[in-house]
Amino acid sequence: MAAFGFISAPLKSTNEVDLVKPLTTYIDSVYNTSEDNRSDIAEAVQELNKLRSKACCQPLDKHQSALDVLTRYYDQLVAIESKIIISATQNPVIFKWKDAFDKGSLFSSRASLSLSDGSFERAAVLFNIGSLMSQIAAAQQFHTDDEIKISAKLFQQSAGVFARLRDVVLGMVQQEPTPDLMPDTLAALSALMVAQAQEAIYIKGHKDKMKAVSMVKISAQVAEFYADAQKMMTKDVVRGLWDKEWSSIVNGKTIAYQALAQFHQSEVNGESRQIGEQLSRLAESLKLFETAQKYLPKDITGIWDIYPTVSKAHTAAKKDNDFIYHERVADFRSLPALQKAVLAKPTPVTNPITPNFRDMFSSLVPVQVHNAMQSYDARKAELVNMETVRMREATQLMNGVLASLNLPAALDDVTSTETLPESIKMKSAKLKQNGGSAEIMRLFNELPTLYQRNEDILTETSRILNEEKESDDNMRKQLGTKWSRMSSDQLTGPLVTEIGKYRGILHTASNADKMVREKFEAHRQGIELLSKNETELRSSIPGQTAHATGETDTVRRLRQLMTEWNEVTTDRELLEKELKNTNCDIANDFMKALAENQLINEEHISKEKIAQLFGDLKRRVQGSLDKQETLMNEIQSSNNKFTGEKTGSSTGAERERILKMLAQASDAYAELKANLEEGTKFYNDLTPILVRLQQKVSDFAFARQTEKEDLMRQLQLSIVSGTSSAPSPANAPPRPPPPRPAAPSVESPIPPPRTQQSMQATPGAPQQQAAYNPYQQQPQMQQFQQHPGYYQQQVPYGQPQPQMMFQPQYQPTFAAPYPTFPGAFPSYQQQQWPQQQQQGGFPPNPQFGQQNQQGGTNPFQ
Repeated sequence: MAAFGFISAPLKSTNEVDLVKPLTTYIDSVYNTSEDNRSDIAEAVQELNKLRSKACCQPLDKHQSALDVLTRYYDQLVAIESKIIISATQNPVIFKWKDAFDKGSLFSSRASLSLSDGSFERAAVLFNIGSLMSQIAAAQQFHTDDEIKISAKLFQQSAGVFARLRDVVLGMVQQEPTPDLMPDTLAALSALMVAQAQEAIYIKGHKDKMKAVSMVKISAQVAEFYADAQKMMTKDVVRGLWDKEWSSIVNGKTIAYQALAQFHQSEVNGESRQIGEQLSRLAESLKLFETAQKYLPKDITGIWDIYPTVSKAHTAAKKDNDFIYHERVADFRSLPALQKAVLAKPTPVTNPITPNFRDMFSSLVPVQVHNAMQSYDARKAELVNMETVRMREATQLMNGVLASLNLPAALDDVTSTETLPESIKMKSAKLKQNGGSAEIMRLFNELPTLYQRNEDILTETSRILNEEKESDDNMRKQLGTKWSRMSSDQLTGPLVTEIGKYRGILHTASNADKMVREKFEAHRQGIELLSKNETELRSSIPGQTAHATGETDTVRRLRQLMTEWNEVTTDRELLEKELKNTNCDIANDFMKALAENQLINEEHISKEKIAQLFGDLKRRVQGSLDKQETLMNEIQSSNNKFTGEKTGSSTGAERERILKMLAQASDAYAELKANLEEGTKFYNDLTPILVRLQQKVSDFAFARQTEKEDLMRQLQLSIVSGTSSAPSPANAPPRPPPPRPAAPSVESPIPPPRTQQSMQATPGAPQQQAAYNPYQQQPQMQQFQQHPGYYQQQVPYGQPQPQMMFQPQYQPTFAAPYPTFPGAFPSYQQQQWPQQQQQGGFPPNPQFGQQNQQGGTNPFQ
């Protein structure tokens, strides 16, 4: 303790924590970072891990450089609280902090607290910032003006830190805090630091020989501040925390500065020749000094240096009055109260605390912005999917009409006696160039392996979660109420829902596999014929019985219309690629909205941006559809004329049937190959999503196991010490939140800042973001049931309530049976496929109706 008797708050202590794995896993699972950003973020995570070790686990010198390390870590925690959520289930990292005032008792049930919550870590670090500020302030030598100013400044900053914690700690710590973080403790520390800051200002005034009238006000206020601190420190809930020396010094300084205030007022009285009042105040000052001697050590500089001066002043004034003035000594109780001047106040905490702070994770956007970007992606994907399906279905319709009219093969028979029409020959060549029926079978044969790989990951994920639940249930049965932590059911509801959601994804994907298989079987004969060489293909087509000679105007018009139709299909392929490849960086729009309004009107911003980007593309799609309608009418009209012209010279019915079958098979082949490639991509894209889910569940299970072991140790200690079997407050379940109104809508204002009374629990958190099922018909928005325990820890403290994620409308079609990317959509669920319209239906799927390569069967048959 310094020569001036200043008190400094102790530091909380913690142990090493590995932030690298959980933070990396979380970032990988939430953010789609580029390769360049991924290396920068990995480096930032490593740096943050080292910064925590240096700030929290290594001895800190009482110097500004050590404080800078601590504030930099705290500022970084604040900077990432809206970007990297740390909670019991979403990103479990267990932080264990010991009570700063713990005396080292072996059996203290509240000596430490372990929570998997980023806000708890911030609260503990902020406490240490306030403590280290007080330690640096108290360590100043007070030899120079700068040292005195630094002390006064840091004491006020420390008071501000503890005052800030007092107001918010109950909202940041989800369980009963350790004694050092109780609001009453923090209020007392804040009051004490303000008193010491005012005292430092008094020391500066005494050193500068300020006028007595000013010193009266400063010292009287010091006494009042210490009296306030004394009242707070003697409350029943906190009085046992402080060292006896603390209580003695606060009591002693309260009295000593009352004495100094009276002495300085006596100087004012002496200057105005109010000798009677001067003597009364000097006598009271001496009396108070004698009382202060019972509490304050003799080696405290400043106070006891002035005491002899007071004694001499009283002797001299009494002598002068006896020989010169002969005034009656005033009754002290009748004297007016002293004026006071508040010069020290808690300095409000502003973020960032560190000057020129640099966010190591500046490349990551806040979760609120990220969610808005996901909703934008879902809206964009819905539009792209809708426009793509419109074009594909229209193309299928036109191809079906042309096949039914045997066009363009019928035109080849007009001018050639060749059994194999040129159009069929070209279709066969193109089909074989793309791999033929062998390529289709190869793609089909890969699907069961891809399906099973994802199924195995889900099965293992469920096993991990079930084992954790069984372990928790067994401990609860054995220990009853002693097992005080939250049950697995209270925490894992969203995880179970997410696993079920992805099982639904696999189910609907399995149905897509069957649908594509059935489509293949319907056209298998034609595809296999087109895959043969030209000789075999020609032999399978009946020859012509007669043909017309030369081309008529009708034939030339039909050929021209066929050419125009080929141009339309080529344009559609390019248009579909443009739709899928049109992107923009909308993050800046959302960041700007968040900065200006503290909320994001995602729907308005997204629709405006989508209209801007896709307006012209949608008009081109509609133009293509309109052109097809015109072409179809003209083709049917010209074909009627063509049919009349070739009466008496038509090909046989069997030849026409085969040519139609081959034309339909050619069109179906292109669709099947595209479907199967999309299905393969779907399964491959789903695998890393499920791996991240498995990692999230594994991290949750590991955190619960660590928590279990810690609780077991505490229970063993309580048994050894013979304490009550009831769960200790430090390990009690989180306080339930008070009833709340529904989460605000997009347009609703931000919730008001929370006070100590309103922060009994963290408000409801954002709904778990899930994947959207493009197979599912969704007539209206659906929402998962919010599950207590899990969701209470999802919203970073002080952040606005989240908005509902956009859920697109999607109708599965034969044109687009597979989703583009499963992780981008919020509500994948099982979907029944539309009934096949062909007469007699499709044959059963032989690939999935049999046992797979691992010896099991498809569980969703």
